[in-house]
Amino acid sequence: MPYQLRIKWLRKFCRKITICKIIVHKRRFFCMKKCYLLLFFIVFFLTFSCKKTETPAYLILSPDDINVNIANFNKEHDTDYDKDELEVIKQQVFTEVLVSLNGKELGYWQLPCKIPLLPDYSKENNIRVTPCVRVPNVTLNSVPYNFLLSIERFLTIDKEGEYRFSNLQFEYAKNVTFPMLETFVQTTIFKPRDTVNNVVPMEIYYEGQKSMGRISLEDTVVFFNVVTPYIDLYKGERHYWEMYYKCENGEMTTYLDVRSSNTILPQQDMIVLPATNSWKKIYIDLSEMVTWVSGDAAKVTVRLGIRGLKKSDANAYFYFDNVKLMSMPAPY
Repeated sequence: MPYQLRIKWLRKFCRKITICKIIVHKRRFFCMKKCYLLLFFIVFFLTFSCKKTETPAYLILSPDDINVNIANFNKEHDTDYDKDELEVIKQQVFTEVLVSLNGKELGYWQLPCKIPLLPDYSKENNIRVTPCVRVPNVTLNSVPYNFLLSIERFLTIDKEGEYRFSNLQFEYAKNVTFPMLETFVQTTIFKPRDTVNNVVPMEIYYEGQKSMGRISLEDTVVFFNVVTPYIDLYKGERHYWEMYYKCENGEMTTYLDVRSSNTILPQQDMIVLPATNSWKKIYIDLSEMVTWVSGDAAKVTVRLGIRGLKKSDANAYFYFDNVKLMSMPAPY
């Protein structure tokens, strides 16, 4: 190759090498720039997006802290209930509470509980406690027990402090009434629904000094069906049927017995109560059922009914205590 051509070719080759070096350097520069930008955004996100967790204070509640005050019930509600009837009114079993802090609900808490609080540490804080129940015929979740007034406390709270609300005395709302109270003292209002074909009665049974209702299914007797007297219930109100029960070797069904010519099914089943050897408290919400069966009428006349049967050939015994029907006008 002539000398001039070799020189020309060498110059072109060197120019290509220089261009390649420039491209490589540029690529390295942009790559490093991207890495630095990514690192910058990570640091920025960690610095400004992650909030530091406040150290909470705690509210402590136990089942023994939740009580019902009936000391002034007769005076405040213009009633004349005796000692046994007031005792039935007083008896409640609350396993959960709804807690609010400065108007914001902190949710439902099962007792006993230790509830974290993030208050305003610079001033007094409002804590509100509402007892709750479960009504299995309506929902499996807890709902506020609106027959009782919530209790509020105002506290100046310290960080990491623990605060206990002991012996909370809840009181019934002024517009609560009791259309029925069953004390099982000497006698009972529950009678056999069919006095011809089914005459299994509810008797008064004693455990020590304590009286209660009992139904016995012995020998060849396998079934019972008892009802209360008729009661007028008004549409648009909240109605709860509450009672303690236990049953050995049997199960029960609660129902409403409706006295109305417009009702296709006069017996409206509510819930089934399975066998249990320990006392249970049941809350049955009748509000929607009363609205449905009343139709266009302002009220409906019903009886509270309980049916039961044996689960085997062995004798079965059914026990009842503190039965009450509660009503509360709207709004509730």
